[in-house]
Amino acid sequence: MSESVATTEYRITSEAKLRSVVSRTLQRVGVAAGDAETVADVLVAADLRGIESHGVARLETYYVSRIRKGTLDPNAVPAVARETETTVLVDAGNGLGHPAGKRTMETVIEKARKHGAAFGAVRNSNHFGIAGYYAMMALPHDMIGIASTNSVRYGAPTFGRDIMLGTNPWAYAIPTADEPAFVLDFATTTVPRGKLEVYKRKEKALMPGWAIDKDGHPTTDADAAMQGALLPLGGFGTDLGGHKGYGLGLLVDIMCGVLSGGAFGNDLPLPGQSKEGAIGHFFGAFRVDGFRDVAAFKADMDKELRAFKDSAKTPGENRIYVAGEIEYEKTLKHRAEGVPVHVKVWTGLEKLTGELGIPFDL
Repeated sequence: MSESVATTEYRITSEAKLRSVVSRTLQRVGVAAGDAETVADVLVAADLRGIESHGVARLETYYVSRIRKGTLDPNAVPAVARETETTVLVDAGNGLGHPAGKRTMETVIEKARKHGAAFGAVRNSNHFGIAGYYAMMALPHDMIGIASTNSVRYGAPTFGRDIMLGTNPWAYAIPTADEPAFVLDFATTTVPRGKLEVYKRKEKALMPGWAIDKDGHPTTDADAAMQGALLPLGGFGTDLGGHKGYGLGLLVDIMCGVLSGGAFGNDLPLPGQSKEGAIGHFFGAFRVDGFRDVAAFKADMDKELRAFKDSAKTPGENRIYVAGEIEYEKTLKHRAEGVPVHVKVWTGLEKLTGELGIPFDL
């Protein structure tokens, strides 16, 4: 059936094969080739970086099923709704978030190239994958990139049990010289919703402090958590900084929803609701040379990151990482040895391609 190597929980395939299957699947349900390739690139990038909660596991449930139901428009063309020399607002028209996000970030980068810095927002969109993908688009241009998105509501505010906020990530990408780029990409809830799905798939208990059940009680059961709410980054209450995660998540909702003129707060759907085109995104980019010489900045970035990595370790630990380093090393490993796909995701892909009459040639 496949040239891939089987493991207990994962099957291994190549980056190119995985990207091809995702792209062909999307094209079969009506997505234009260029947009399908963009979505495939974003999803496979997540799996390469070891972020399997946002990888090809989401192909059927987040995109294909919605297209087949007619609730997500595969042919939507993002349109500029408002623009200045340094800003752009794009209406995604209930299309896929990935092409809308990529095109908007490309516009932001071009404006920043001309004017030093620029920002963009997208409304009436859908899930766009990992935020870090878009922030990293700025790196080859010697710029610092920023990306964010609100989402379906999964999280409760500090001291609350109503589901009010999405996982609402922030991502920042900063170029370096010889060190891997500094890429900080984090949900403002304790974990992404997708991580609950991963733990449920693997039948593992959640870590304490990740979530509450529907009655507001802390839980380590993935099913109970998915009926309840995620907690803000920092966990329950304020003692460990949960109010800071709550504030960061609300900031995302303001920048992606209120600023864009899109959906925000209670207008965003709850899990299981079919309110499409409700998601908003926010992007930024600015040139390093607007502040200092690029080569000198990159050299100092290397110095900065190495100082942290070389600092004293706690007992029993032999390494300190900086943001993006683990994902960078996983990408190198997976490109050399193959991309791991969980067996349940693999089986789902095989079933989906069979239904659509696409060769399952992973």
